[in-house]
Amino acid sequence: MKVAIDVRKLHDFGIGTYIRNLLRHLARIDRENEYVLLCDAPDVNVAHQLGPNFRTVFEPSPNYSLREQFHVPWALMREKPDVFHAPHYVLPVAVPSRSVVTIHDCIHLMFPQYLPNRAAYAYARASMWIAAKRSDRILTVSEASKRDILRFFNVPPDKISVVYNAIDERFWVEPDPEDVARVRERFQLDHGFVLYAAPSSRTRTSCG
Repeated sequence: MKVAIDVRKLHDFGIGTYIRNLLRHLARIDRENEYVLLCDAPDVNVAHQLGPNFRTVFEPSPNYSLREQFHVPWALMREKPDVFHAPHYVLPVAVPSRSVVTIHDCIHLMFPQYLPNRAAYAYARASMWIAAKRSDRILTVSEASKRDILRFFNVPPDKISVVYNAIDERFWVEPDPEDVARVRERFQLDHGFVLYAAPSSRTRTSCG
């Protein structure tokens, strides 16, 4: 099978982390299928780090641009993959192959006040609608996100597969006791505390 994946957001934070881990683990478990990675110019050599069944194709279109609606399908017509994976909610209308899209959440639709303007909201809603309707399979990361997708878009529930994000392997490594003691001393953690990963940069850690 030939699988094309859009990896232009490889160096982003949330979606970039998702893409990097996806590629790393695919390279670890699969040496048979062929993977074609649509990437930015600085990443054309990333396939060499993954394995002989990975190959990159330079895709010059900026993310969220009009150009990607035409150029990405054109690249896919040349490559003729069996399936195309869009790891975020933009799936060009004219994609010629079967497609899988990952919609991580519907936060742009639930909290439009945090988008820069109404045009950004209209773009996000239209892009998600196209992706939800035209894709052959929708991946999302939680049951809550699946419920939100079903609420905003009239798609069959069995079209959506919930695939939870895994814990990064780094967190399975037992830290050195000296490092733990140093962190406790630095942040004065000599009593019970709660770590809250806040969405706002102004809110960091809540201790009690």
